[in-house]
Amino acid sequence: MVELGSINGVARPLVSVDVPQGTYTGVSLTYGGSVFAVIDHSGGAGEDDIGHYNIGMSGTPPAPAKLTLNTPLTVMGNAMGLLLNLDIPKSTTFVPYLAGSPNLQPNGGNVTFSPVYSLSAITPAAQPSTLKDGLVEDVHGQVSANSGGALTMTSDTGSVLSFNLSSSTVFAGPSGAAAPGTGDFVDVNAALQQDGSMLATLVQTEGKGLTYAMSGQIIQYSFQQYVQNSGREQQGPNLPNGVGFYSNNEQLGPSTQFEVAWPYGVAETGLPFTPTVSAATLVPGQNVATPSDTLQYIGNVIPVTNTVTLEPQTIDATIASTSTVNGLTTYQVNLFSNDLIALYGPGTSVVVYVTPHTHTITTSALSNGSVGRFRGLLFNDGGTLRMVATEIEDGVTGS
Repeated sequence: MVELGSINGVARPLVSVDVPQGTYTGVSLTYGGSVFAVIDHSGGAGEDDIGHYNIGMSGTPPAPAKLTLNTPLTVMGNAMGLLLNLDIPKSTTFVPYLAGSPNLQPNGGNVTFSPVYSLSAITPAAQPSTLKDGLVEDVHGQVSANSGGALTMTSDTGSVLSFNLSSSTVFAGPSGAAAPGTGDFVDVNAALQQDGSMLATLVQTEGKGLTYAMSGQIIQYSFQQYVQNSGREQQGPNLPNGVGFYSNNEQLGPSTQFEVAWPYGVAETGLPFTPTVSAATLVPGQNVATPSDTLQYIGNVIPVTNTVTLEPQTIDATIASTSTVNGLTTYQVNLFSNDLIALYGPGTSVVVYVTPHTHTITTSALSNGSVGRFRGLLFNDGGTLRMVATEIEDGVTGS
């Protein structure tokens, strides 16, 4: 099962299939029982109600969805990529529960799911730089083998994936430049190769010798001591891979390390602020990885995480103004009211920095009033949210 919200704006490997060469005018998607989460924060600070809504109850046969392609898709060569783009807000409607009891709301919890999606072909570039030419990003998993120039891991979706390693592969994390060992939790960036294999460009170690891994946006953070991780992506015993929003409280200990998952393994230079993460700068809405030895519900003790890694995330927002700072194009963007950062974080706007490493793949130039999709690392700079963007795409209104 795949947690779709966490892969907003990125491409990750889902499945490999053998498809006869030829031209196709339609595709079909089969999905089974699914769940989506709705967070109700209307009670104010400290009040969270995370409701899970079922799309197809247990035992319901898999449902097909068919898509007629406006442009025929030609499958050719030894290997190619297929990019599946699902518009979640347009695909799902639901009747919300009322606080206290779903029986208070007629048809409370009822869900309809009518997939709105597209499919396009990817021809891997020699050096992929975006999701449209073979860039694979933020694949979380637990290492099962690392030998012979290949790293094998079980992803948070339960898939077994293999990445080739080379002299150009960057290793980062609390272990420094050391390659991860069996059992370690990692986050991998890779380049899809023309033979269908994946070459790891960055292996970010998030946790060593720990039992559980939690990755997701911070829902609550109090007194610089306790982090509530939404757990949109998680692994470990008793946790269903890929279900998402298994929230867990974790403590920050005196020896907790703070890391930044820079896409190239090193910090971006030339920024007009100092991009750091620490116990003093964490805020709700940031995307982090927080591995631990146990979960809160086991013994009712809040576990300690020994590493907090700031992870890339995606926002859809409206451009309010554009300027140039330190020679960098800078966007002041306003978040939508239902964005998790706007609900929980310190503000409703973000300053986005375009660096020489930022790739823009919009259909037209962005201007004031445009809706853009911005992916990058989100920093809290004294209460001002600043994102160092790695990729900018066309945005989705209201998401």
